Amino acid sequence: MSSASLHAAVCAGVRPHVASKRFCVTSVGHGASSPVSWSSIGLFSSSGRFLRGPLSMKAAPATAAASKETEQYAGRCVVLTREEGKNGDMCSRLTARGIDCLEMPLIETINGADRDALPAALNDPEGWTWVCITSPEAAKVFLEGWTEAGRPDLPIATVGAGTARILAEHYASGALAAPTFTPSKANADTMVVELPVDESSRVLYPASAKAASTLQDGLAARGATVTRLDTYSTENVTAVDPAVLARALAADVVTFGSPSAVKAWMALSGLDPAASDHPAYACIGGTSAKACDKIGLPGVLFPEDPGVDGWEGVVLKALEAAR
Repeated sequence: MSSASLHAAVCAGVRPHVASKRFCVTSVGHGASSPVSWSSIGLFSSSGRFLRGPLSMKAAPATAAASKETEQYAGRCVVLTREEGKNGDMCSRLTARGIDCLEMPLIETINGADRDALPAALNDPEGWTWVCITSPEAAKVFLEGWTEAGRPDLPIATVGAGTARILAEHYASGALAAPTFTPSKANADTMVVELPVDESSRVLYPASAKAASTLQDGLAARGATVTRLDTYSTENVTAVDPAVLARALAADVVTFGSPSAVKAWMALSGLDPAASDHPAYACIGGTSAKACDKIGLPGVLFPEDPGVDGWEGVVLKALEAAR
C-alpha cells in the first residue's frame, strides 16, 4: 500500500520524563474500571502503566494575548495521526498556543463492501425511523450516497459534534429538515440507551467495516430492526518517511483518534510497550485508550467525553506533566 501524504512541522526532540500529578480520573486496566479520586498518579513511567483517564476537563480557549502560554509551550511537539485532512482543527488549536505539530497520518480510508448499496437503501420505500451516523468519516460517506440518492430528507441521529458539523450546512440550507437526535455522550453505548426506538422502528446504520457491533446489537435488543451497511473501512499506513518517523519518536505527545491508529503506530515505531522511551499518548476517547491498554502502553490519557475539546485538554495536561 502506498504511504499517506505527510506534512511535518518543525518539532523539538524532547522526551517526557517521569512526573506525578493529581487528577480526578477513572483507572482502566485489563477491561475493568474503578474510580480513583484525586490520587497521585505517575503519568510517565518506565515500569508502570499508570494513568488511564478519563479526565473531566476541557481546554480553555487560546487567545492572541496569551504570550506566556506560547512561551510555556515553545519547543514542545505533538504528533497528529488522523487521516489526511482531519488534523486541521487540532493543529490550529495547538499552534495557537505555541505548540509545534507534526502531522503524520496513520490511517487511510477506502470504500466498504456496502458503499454501492447506500443510495438505494436511503431511498427504501418503507422509510427509516433513524439513520445513525457515528463518525465524521461515516458522515462524509453518507453525504456522497445521499447526493447520489437525490438528497432525500431523512431523520438522522449523530454521535459527536464533529459528525454533526459535517451535516450542518445541509440543515442550514433546508435540504435536511427531518428530526435529528444527538445522545448526551458521544458514544454508541449512550446512543443505544437514549435513541427513541421501539419494536416498530427501522434503523439504518452506515458504518465503518471495523466498527464494533455495539450500536446495532443494542438497538436490536430494544426491539428495533437494524440494517447495517459497511460503507467504508480504514487501512493502516504501512510506510512513512524515516525522517518524519524519527521526529515523531522524539515528540512529547502522540495523539490517537482510533484503535487502528494505535496499531499502526506500534507497527511503524517498533517500540516495545514495556520500554522506557515512549512519548505520552493522548486519545480522543475511551475506545482508543482501551486499545492502548490492551497492549500495555504507558502514559495514556483520554477525556471523559469524547471529542476534540476534551482531547485538546488532555494533550495540554500531558504536556504540563512532562515538563
